Amino acid sequence: MVKTIQEFLSLAREAVRKGLKITANQRVLLVTGNESADLDSFTSSLVFAYLTATHPTPAFQNRTYSHIIPIVNIPREEVSLRPELHYLLSTLSIPESDVICKDEFLSSLSSTEADCESVDVMLLDHNNLLSDLGAKFGKNVIGILDHHADEELHKDADPRVIEPVGSCTTLVIEYYKDFFSTETADREEAKSISDISGLALAPILVDTANLTSKAVKRDFEAVKLLSTAVLDGADPLESYYSALMSAKRSIDDFSLRDILRKDYKEWHEDNGRSVGISSSVRSLKWTVEKFGVKAFKAGIEKWAKEERKLDAYVFMDSFVDEKEGYRRDLLVTISSEKGDDCVRRFVKAAKVEFKLKEFTEEDCIADLKVDEKAGFWFYRQDNLKASRKQVAPLVRKYMQS
Repeated sequence: MVKTIQEFLSLAREAVRKGLKITANQRVLLVTGNESADLDSFTSSLVFAYLTATHPTPAFQNRTYSHIIPIVNIPREEVSLRPELHYLLSTLSIPESDVICKDEFLSSLSSTEADCESVDVMLLDHNNLLSDLGAKFGKNVIGILDHHADEELHKDADPRVIEPVGSCTTLVIEYYKDFFSTETADREEAKSISDISGLALAPILVDTANLTSKAVKRDFEAVKLLSTAVLDGADPLESYYSALMSAKRSIDDFSLRDILRKDYKEWHEDNGRSVGISSSVRSLKWTVEKFGVKAFKAGIEKWAKEERKLDAYVFMDSFVDEKEGYRRDLLVTISSEKGDDCVRRFVKAAKVEFKLKEFTEEDCIADLKVDEKAGFWFYRQDNLKASRKQVAPLVRKYMQS
């Protein structure tokens, strides 16, 4: 029996490498986070998959799977854009090559309809399976743990937990609370609990800024439960959080395209309109000054209009300013004629909802100007609690109307 999370992931990786063998009686459980593939999506998927394989809850005890496969919902080539993931894996001695990516999972299956129908899907950190995975397996969702806006899909899923906590991983810890609450004298099992606890702490700390932003009581309780099994030192949580954020901000060598696609989500509405949102840990000012105004605007346009073929595009940042502390900015562009009116109405609503203010003379970005006619706006965002989880539903509301 698999004992460690490292062994579990290695075996899953080997099964994918060899090609998944699926029959009517040999189903596969795909466990996947959302397409931003941030620490929360990665960790919640991996921890859920491992615990479902080794300590299944009643909902999964009567479901038989030949393989339980956790994936990162991005192509292999994009893993290098996530230095925080590399850091986290290194703390657990997990080779980056053992992480299973979306393209590798898809290539391990035959393209037959029978194979697609024999894959069950467990969604972590989202409740609507999008893009190519959604096209193949969107009807196969059997469970959801998520903290985003409920899109009212998959009502028969079990479990189906969509609740507003700071991190989706908190919901995983709650779902498998008995595992983390169990005391053991077995050295190997204690090491396993410690490893998983350290892994699970990472996204909760990052998503809540070390429990100082967007954290709710359940996040605090999850951290308390996890920290009893791992970490030591004078201020272990602060030290761990600082190391994770230092890794996450290590994007100095990234191209502009890499920054735009590193933490990116895209939605396609039923009326044919589409919107994409990039999130960055470095400020808009830093990004513009790094590449220059002309190259920055050209890069935004190429990404939104040519590569992603969007109707609307949003760039968000969240960072710590030396003078002001925590800051957010919001940039919005019209990317097609079809999106023109929708985006203008969104910007009007967003100014109120997210407390958008024009840049001051002190923090202005040289030569970058708002252009109402062309549909290009950028603002300071004084509503610091509004992350992409809040911005996306509002912009989608206007794209749908």
